[in-house]
This record gives sequence, C-alpha cells and structure tokens, in this order.
Amino acid sequence: MHWRIVEAPHVDSLDHPDSWAYRGIAEVERRVALADRGLPDGAPTPDALRAAMADQRYQRRHRVVAVDDGLAADDVSTGGSASSDGGTPEAPQVLGHGLVICDTHDNLDLAFVHVAVHPDHRGRGIGPALADVVVDRARAEGRTRLMAEVEFGAEPPADAPDAVVAPTGNGRIAGDLPGLRLARTAGLDLKMIARRSVLDLPPPDDVVTRLEPEARAAAGPEYRLHVWHDDLPDEWLAGYAALIERLTIDEPNPGLDLEPEHWDAERLRFEIEQGRSVGHQFVTTCVEHEPSGELVAATLLDHDPQHPAYSEQETTVVMPEHRGHRLGLLVKCVNLRKHAARWPGVERIWTWNNEDNPYMLAINIAMGFRPAGGSALLEADLADVRSVSG
Repeated sequence: MHWRIVEAPHVDSLDHPDSWAYRGIAEVERRVALADRGLPDGAPTPDALRAAMADQRYQRRHRVVAVDDGLAADDVSTGGSASSDGGTPEAPQVLGHGLVICDTHDNLDLAFVHVAVHPDHRGRGIGPALADVVVDRARAEGRTRLMAEVEFGAEPPADAPDAVVAPTGNGRIAGDLPGLRLARTAGLDLKMIARRSVLDLPPPDDVVTRLEPEARAAAGPEYRLHVWHDDLPDEWLAGYAALIERLTIDEPNPGLDLEPEHWDAERLRFEIEQGRSVGHQFVTTCVEHEPSGELVAATLLDHDPQHPAYSEQETTVVMPEHRGHRLGLLVKCVNLRKHAARWPGVERIWTWNNEDNPYMLAINIAMGFRPAGGSALLEADLADVRSVSG
C-alpha cells in the first residue's frame, strides 16, 4: 500500500515543523483544482487552513491526511524523519486528505465531508480509505445525515452518454468524475447542481455605465448606498447579519434537507476577523431603506492578495419586501466599479449560484458572467452510507 492515514496535526504557526500537513493539504487542493477545473483559483492557502482549525466555535472540524509510508508513524506525528545528511527533518508527503465539518449552531444532525487526492496518486485506494475514515468521524460526532460536494470544470453536453442530470432537471455533471463515482458508490444521492460562473475583467464597456443608471432609476429615492472596505461599522453588523440569515432562508436548495442558519452581529464579526487574520480584503455595497433605517440589500467581493489574479463574488441578497426595485443589480454594479478602482490588476471574478435560482443567474448573465463548471451537491442518511474501501 505504501501510504497510511494519520491525524493532521494542528499548529498555531506555519513556522512550526508540523505545518507540513497544512502545506501538503493546500498543495493537494491546488493540484486537484488544476486537474479538475483548469485553474488553481479557489484552492485554500496553508494559513487559511490553519485559521479554520484554530477557532471552531461555529464549525467543528476534523482533518486527516494520507501520507507516504516511507516515514514511520512516530516520524509523521513529529514532523518527519531526519534527512539523509542528518540535517533538517524531511516533511511527510501528503497524498490526499479528508475533512469533516459539523456546524455547532444549526443543522446539528448534518456532517459535511470532503475528500481530495493528489491527481498523481489517484487509483491507489487512497480516496476510498479517506472516505471511510471521514464517514466514521461523522458517526462519532452523532450526526445522522451526510453531505458532500464534487466540483467540476465544465458541464458536459446534454447528449453526452455519461451525463448525470440533477433531479430538478437544471444542471449536468459528467458521471465518470472520480469524486462523483466515489460519493455515489458510498450511497450518496445527487440532489442539485450549483453553477460556477466567471466574469473576465475588465467587463464589457457598457456593463456598469448602462446597467447602474438603469438600476438607480428603478430603485428610486428611498434607498441610500453604503460602501465599506475590509470591515463593517459596528452599528450595521446586526442588519448585515439579518441579510445573511435571510439568504439561508430564501436561497433555493431543492432536494437538500437544510434548515436556515441563525446569524447575529457576533457571528458576523467572527467571520470578518477570520478573513482578515489571513489577509483577505473585501469591498461590500449595502442599501439602506431610509424611511426605516434598515439594511435591505447587500453584496460583497472578497479578494486575497496571495491570489492576485481573481476575486470571489460572495453573498448577494435583497430582503423580500424590497425586491422588484433592481437593488440586486444596483449593488453588484456599484461593487464591481469599486472593485476595479481598488484592484485594477484582477483578471477575473468567480461566483456561484444554484441552477434553480433563475433571478440571480439572470443578473449575472446581464453583467457578463459566463458558465464555467460548478459543483454537485450530494446527500444521504448516514445509516445508508456504505464502506467503499473494501
């Protein structure tokens, strides 16, 4: 077999000898992104992995890694064996990793699992072994439902012989993808597909100059815009948290058994500080309904200077009673303009939308976003999940 699965050691600093695990996981994710999606965009940095494990008040996480068996178990746990010349210890080689995430405030019956194997080491049984380990960890957590996600770089043609169509009829994925085969073999069922879209920058000349004035005119005089960089004023945290919570209520997730998440100012402050601690920057545009003084719409663009070529389009939401005024389009146009002024060298923006959310998809298409793959969401009762490692 020549490999083994061990706990990923947690360290408080990447200067620690045992940071090999976070560095190895990040490299596996980078190579998987290149192989499966064509670009390394979206792969986590070692420091982001470390930060997510450091404070688990909202999500409890377990990480395991498959490492080359050239090192003894004791060597793996302490950062590696001595090098051949007696100098600096050699870091174990990470061949794949597994992750379990259990929310601590919402969806307390659910565990999200993720498995990734370095493309050069697929076909060696590493993925199935990691899958069985993370499923066992989910059971040990007392969870009764399992969810997994499989990303892909391009949607197959409708007439592709191996295309798998989402139960809703919206979205397709190639049936021969290793991650999809593994999940379905374990007994997880495809529930829905989310579309990944990309906007190449700069956008078409008329996107902002034409669409923003149209949206402002439709919004009318009762709405006031706020733009913030890298933080939110304390007095607006609760209002913005209410918008995020509303999104978890309204976002279409057909087939997935998800309950809405509770968001408040404390949870939002935690998320902001988590991102800032690893260098992330953001620009967000919000809409205040002046007669009520409430935030009623928002959007956010997240940028990591360690990955200067792209940014991520995050939450876009409008409160139900204020829809129909083109506020979603307005905040996205303004935010795009502010993003261009702050990070002129960014080449592309990525965003995600459920294939069953035609309204937001229509806005993105109008702004110049084009489909660029997506992800399949799969789910099962843990009692029905099977071992896949033999």
